[in-house]
Amino acid sequence: MKYRIRHSSALLVIILLVLGLLLPFPGMAMTMDQFMSSLDMMRNGCAPKFKISVEDLDRLRVGDLNFEPSHDLMCYTKCISLMVGTVNKKGEFNAAKALAQLPYLVPTEMMDMSKRSVVACKDAHKAFKEPCERVYQTTKCLAENGEGLFRWP
Repeated sequence: MKYRIRHSSALLVIILLVLGLLLPFPGMAMTMDQFMSSLDMMRNGCAPKFKISVEDLDRLRVGDLNFEPSHDLMCYTKCISLMVGTVNKKGEFNAAKALAQLPYLVPTEMMDMSKRSVVACKDAHKAFKEPCERVYQTTKCLAENGEGLFRWP
């Protein structure tokens, strides 16, 4: 268990460092290319831990959640959200933290939509008990409110 915690922490540090290198200057918005690269890096950090088809990951990427999710897919959304720091281990979404991190996570052209989505989905997890399902339902809400711009790792 200690190795797993260290490994997860090390992975998070590496991803944050890479994201830091992708941004040209602190406080400057990420470009769409940088954003898509960061999604790929996050996917590569979480996807190997779960049995999920590339097809399902690609559908999730564009917010197409019109299929029955496996428990692994739901837990994948939790893995990503934990990596970004917008949920806790219980799957509770922290909208304030998500809003504060948006300038570092999404390109300018997605900012307004992202803010509206976070506000609309701040309580989506509350109707569910299981942590992975909580995060999946929040992700689904974000996709439904994504105005066609939603993207996920």
